[in-house]
Parts: sequence; structure tokens; C-alpha cells
Amino acid sequence: MPSAVAVHIKDVKGEKRDPPRVSWILVSEKTVGAKNLAVGINETAPGSMVPEHEHGAEEEVMLFLSGRGKFVTEDQEIPLEPGVCVFNPPGGKHKILNTGDEVLRFVWIYSPPLAGHRK
Repeated sequence: MPSAVAVHIKDVKGEKRDPPRVSWILVSEKTVGAKNLAVGINETAPGSMVPEHEHGAEEEVMLFLSGRGKFVTEDQEIPLEPGVCVFNPPGGKHKILNTGDEVLRFVWIYSPPLAGHRK
């Protein structure tokens, strides 16, 4: 029977992106062999954003841990603050804006994992 695997963010190299943000992929097929989901942490700088994008087949969940912002879709804006959890179904365009003066930090989960999270 397989064993549990622990991953600490300090042991994972963050992927820096533009606009300014960093994403750490903690659980994926590449990191621990996970086949059905991927989990990571994103930190988006004040005034920055996760640009508009969509996921064709993947469900996404984001749990916001610190900072303030907006989750924006074609038909709504969801205010973001610590403790807010957003479920985003496949297919909808969306973006995340950091509207505060501190890092907007959140945990993200994809199921199934994105192609980039697979071997």
C-alpha cells in the first residue's frame, strides 16, 4: 500500500510569473505522483493580477489566506479576503485582482490536474 507524502513549501521552487506573482506547485503527478488533482499556493503582489484565462475541463477551488482582491468572471465580481473559498467550474473565463496593499495569498486545487502538472 502506498505511503503518505508530505511536502513543505520551503522545499519547493516557486515559479515567478508576470504580472508579478509566484506559484508553488506542492502536489501534482510531477511532485508526488498524484493522478487526480494538483494543489499549490499562489502569491500575487499588490496591484498585480492573475490574468484572464479559462480551464476547459478542470474544476478549480481557491481558498484565500491573506490580502484583499476580486475574483472576476464575465458576469460577476466576488470580493476576496481571508477565509473566502471560490469554486470555479470548467469553461468560464476568470481573473484574480489584488486590490489591497499586501500580498494576496491563496491555495489552489485543480481536478483533474492541468496538463502542465502531469508527467
